[in-house]
Amino acid sequence: MKKFLVFLGAFLSLGVAGAITAPQTYAATSSPVYRLYNHNTGEHFYTLSQTEKNNLQNVGWSYEGIGWQAAKQGKPVYRVYNPQAAGGDHYYTLSKYEAQTLVNKGWHWDNGGKAAFYSGGKVNLYVAYNPHAQSGSHNYTTNSFEQNSLLKGGWKYGAVAWKVQGGGSSTSGSNSSNGNYTTSGGWTIAANGYCFVSDSNLYYSKVKNPKNYRYMTRAQANSKGYHLAPKGNGYAQP
Repeated sequence: MKKFLVFLGAFLSLGVAGAITAPQTYAATSSPVYRLYNHNTGEHFYTLSQTEKNNLQNVGWSYEGIGWQAAKQGKPVYRVYNPQAAGGDHYYTLSKYEAQTLVNKGWHWDNGGKAAFYSGGKVNLYVAYNPHAQSGSHNYTTNSFEQNSLLKGGWKYGAVAWKVQGGGSSTSGSNSSNGNYTTSGGWTIAANGYCFVSDSNLYYSKVKNPKNYRYMTRAQANSKGYHLAPKGNGYAQP
């Protein structure tokens, strides 16, 4: 995991939502974490608060579903905010020392310095770091496909951030879900703002075999100089 980096470079964004599996019941030991995405800054935001979720949706954030099921007790996970990053940026860490170090550098405590989440459970929550992004520089997911896609796309420091009780559930409304993209009629369809990038560096909105492509945001693809495919075929469509 990155240690107190000052973020630089052009904005790159992130992958899909947390390990999206069939919804399960965890109410006795866990709480759902809502995952939202800001298309203007490329940041994902994670919160236990339905009020906060609704407020962000009201100002233009997209709700992507339940990111994961958070433990109700365990080791505290802290959230800090960087007001100097373009559009703002949040960072989550088990290390209170790391959080305090960032605060000493000008970051702000979120949630009054209290735990935003707790680490507990048997499911890995992965983190990846985008060294070129100012906002949305960290992505958190239980989905190993998403994590590996980000690392293949140039993200760094893939690691287990902390433990959670379980994965989440998609609210995309399509026929079935896999990560934060969906499948319908034999096609795998990228989530809003995302794309599948081919070996020829052209990107598509839906493909037949997603394993043959790199999955990333369109902002990330554009910043790398990739281009929307001018036309499609039986295996990929722009």
